[in-house]
Amino acid sequence: MPPVLLPTECLLMIFQNIANDIQCLHSCILVNRLWCRNAIPYLWARPFSTASKEAKLIKTYISCLEDEDKVLIEEEDVVLPVLPTPLFDYASYLIEFKYNRLKSAVELWIKIKDQLSTSSPNSPKVFGITRALCNLLMRKCSKLEAFSINSKNMPDYTIFSQSPYLSRINKFSCLFFDECSYRFKETNKNTLDLLKFLPTVCNDIKALDFRQCDSTAVNKAMKDIIFDIPNLQDFKYYGPNDMIYREEIILPALKSQTNNLSSLFLCRVLINDHIFDILSECINLETLKFLDCRCSTLGSSLKSKFRLKKLHLETTLSSRSSSNIVTLVQTLGNNNTLQYLYLNVLKNTAPRSISIGCSNIVEFHLSELEYYDSNNLFNLLDNLNFLEKLTLTDMVLNEGETDQFYNSLGIHLPLSLKYLNIGQLFKPKRSFGTENFQHLFRNCRASLETIIINQPVEYNDSDFNSIIDYTKKTNSLRFLGLNCLRNIHHHKFKELREVYNVFIIPKYDLGNW
Repeated sequence: MPPVLLPTECLLMIFQNIANDIQCLHSCILVNRLWCRNAIPYLWARPFSTASKEAKLIKTYISCLEDEDKVLIEEEDVVLPVLPTPLFDYASYLIEFKYNRLKSAVELWIKIKDQLSTSSPNSPKVFGITRALCNLLMRKCSKLEAFSINSKNMPDYTIFSQSPYLSRINKFSCLFFDECSYRFKETNKNTLDLLKFLPTVCNDIKALDFRQCDSTAVNKAMKDIIFDIPNLQDFKYYGPNDMIYREEIILPALKSQTNNLSSLFLCRVLINDHIFDILSECINLETLKFLDCRCSTLGSSLKSKFRLKKLHLETTLSSRSSSNIVTLVQTLGNNNTLQYLYLNVLKNTAPRSISIGCSNIVEFHLSELEYYDSNNLFNLLDNLNFLEKLTLTDMVLNEGETDQFYNSLGIHLPLSLKYLNIGQLFKPKRSFGTENFQHLFRNCRASLETIIINQPVEYNDSDFNSIIDYTKKTNSLRFLGLNCLRNIHHHKFKELREVYNVFIIPKYDLGNW
């Protein structure tokens, strides 16, 4: 009987669902020609999203170079290897372009090819090949959606401005990682020219990622982009790494986008009354994230019109203030629409503030919980009657504390909970023990559908018996992910799959669930 081939439409639906799973896509191209032909565009849509196999990417792209691209390399006296004609037009599949990742990949390729002990990012050879590949990609990328640059050795902006597809991007990132690089005038000029050009043609940008730098001209150019694009919906902004406050040039421009913004992320920013005033006018804001921000005011008088659905408040140990966190939760999350909350501080007054002001939360993520704050977590869980998803990561639990914590956690899990994800301990003295595992499920009254324990453990059969007993009792478990140190429990996994219809999440995929 001949094999049954899936229709192309079905294949495309499959590939759309695994578009970000590079390992899986690589497996798909080995099935047959039909699968290969349909998977390749997804595999090469975001080639710079991962650092693996970057050198091979460059070799493939070099094989795609045409004469007009090679001229740019010959100017630097670079001799290219003779490569076979590529099977696909790889450059035409590009959706997300990242200049800094492209340049780093070229550096690595040259280092390997020339057998160098170190790479030189500023060498003419690196710059020439990077410029030629930019020329190729910008000429071919008819599906381009996202464009990212940094200021290190940017080529002349005309390589990008002449592309007929740059105007189609809906996301632009301008993230500078080395502030010293702004002092090179030529590099600064190329970056400035590109920043000034973009808003003249890119009217469909809806997402911006910016980082403040020590160049006033660059900051002003980024500010002008915010003013000029008509519909900014998603904005991410990073303040200086040294946390030294500088005159804010970029953020005030958000006042022109208050009717459009639906998602805002601020990192290392001084939150003052002016910032809170802008927030109060963002009537469509649904997602708000503060990371390592300092508050000169707590916004207690903030009268926001927005109805947040997601609130993420994260701060470093050195800048933690429980009163600030509580006030921010009360101020920013005090509405009936908030569904997701992320915290890495949970002090005495926080549980009551959250449970009263944010009682409709369905998803809660807590990181860096210390044992002496565990009762605050349990008090909060007792009052979140609609909670469906709970994630605990980077917990600080010492030996002797884990037993009591997991024993109590099972008791306090809300009956509404469907998803439980316990990540690895932060610098643990001892791994998650099997006795903890058994206590957790013996005391759990919630009917969990997904359980993920992403802590390296040597499980024994009694642990799996606890899961099986729990599954029998609740008849709810559908997905299970365990970070097993030894793969010796095939018969138990088989029983869970075949008898109780539980899907076993692959170990490599635990972080994606």
